[in-house]
Amino acid sequence: MGGSVKKIFRRLRGIIGTGLTWAVGWVGANALLGIATGVPLAFFLPLSMTAFAQGFVAGGAFATILSIAERRHTLDELSLKRVALWGGIGGMIIVLPAIPYMLSFGLPLSRIFVPVVIDGLIGAGFASGSVALARQGDAKLLKGGDDDILRLEEE
Repeated sequence: MGGSVKKIFRRLRGIIGTGLTWAVGWVGANALLGIATGVPLAFFLPLSMTAFAQGFVAGGAFATILSIAERRHTLDELSLKRVALWGGIGGMIIVLPAIPYMLSFGLPLSRIFVPVVIDGLIGAGFASGSVALARQGDAKLLKGGDDDILRLEEE
């Protein structure tokens, strides 16, 4: 395989990995919101499946945006404010396509604005947390061989 194909697969693996990580976190965040708002237990499985899909899309969108917008920066050079912005956009992406549908039912803008803001804030938090954890973990990683595979230091 050529170097560019490896680079594409590495980028796709990162996007999918970020999507899966966010999916699990999104389920947890939605469970906490459900418990806080008194959602009946019978609704948790369908809500969790929806939250998993939303988290996967939001995380994948964030990873894609980050890999394009910040491609010239290293992990240490990333601004947490910009990372939070990209994560917020990634979080809002899951709600934005549904806005015309919600408006067609006559929902007031205030009812539409709240989920957009909540998902944006969750996305910003997940993005900042992801980069902070990656920076912390990066200190314990060593570069591998020629194909630049990272492996954990032996402690």
